[in-house]
Amino acid sequence: MMKRYLAAMLITAAVGTANAADMPTKAPVAPVYAAPFNWTGFYIGAHVGSGWSTEEWGFADGGSAVGNFNLNGFLGGGQIGYNWQSGWAVFGVEADASVTDIKGTGVCFGGDTNCSSKIDALGTITGRFGGAVDHALVYVKGGGAWAHDKHTITCCNGFTSSDSKTTWGWTVGAGVEYAFAPNWSGKVEYNFLDFGKDRFTFEETDPIDIRQTVHTVKFGINYRFGAARY
Repeated sequence: MMKRYLAAMLITAAVGTANAADMPTKAPVAPVYAAPFNWTGFYIGAHVGSGWSTEEWGFADGGSAVGNFNLNGFLGGGQIGYNWQSGWAVFGVEADASVTDIKGTGVCFGGDTNCSSKIDALGTITGRFGGAVDHALVYVKGGGAWAHDKHTITCCNGFTSSDSKTTWGWTVGAGVEYAFAPNWSGKVEYNFLDFGKDRFTFEETDPIDIRQTVHTVKFGINYRFGAARY
C-alpha cells in the first residue's frame, strides 16, 4: 500500500509541473528611462527686484564737481528670449524691460541747492552663456543697456529746472535658473549697468555731465514654449 501511495504522489507532482510549464508567463517590465531636461526653446517671463545707483554730477568738459549722491528703489517688468543647448553648454539671447522707481536726492552746488534723479525705466539686450546640470542652469550675460532718466535742480528760492532723456550703455550679469516643472523655471539674477557720462541742460546754469552706474537684483519666472522634457 505504501509503495502505491508514493507512486501516486510522484505521478501527481509530475503532471502538475508539466502543466505549470505550459502556462504563459508575463514578459519582464522594461525600466522607464527619463530623458534629461533640455533648455532649448523660446521663453517669456516676468521679474521683480530692486536697484541702486551712483550719480556723479559735474560741469561739462571736465569742470568742477557739482555733487554726488545715491539712488535706490524697486523695479518690475518682463523678459523674452531663446536658448539653445548643446551637451552641457547653453547659448541664448534675451531682451528685458523694467518699470522702475529708483530715485534719490543730494546736496549740490555748494550746499544751497538740491539735485535729484529718478530712473523710471530701464532695459537690456544681451547674449547669455551657461552650463546646465539637468534642471539647473548657471549663466553669465552681457550686452547693451538703456535707461530713461529725469534730473532736477531745486534751489532755496523756489527755482526748479529739469531735463530728461534715454541714455545708453552696457551691462554684464550672472544668474541661476532652475526648472521646477516641464515648462516653468525660476531665476535669481544680478546685473551691473554702466551708462558713462551724458550731458543734461538746465535753466540758469551751465550744462551738466552726469555719470551713472546701476546695480540690479531680480527674481523672475519663465514659461518655456514647446514640449520640454522633464
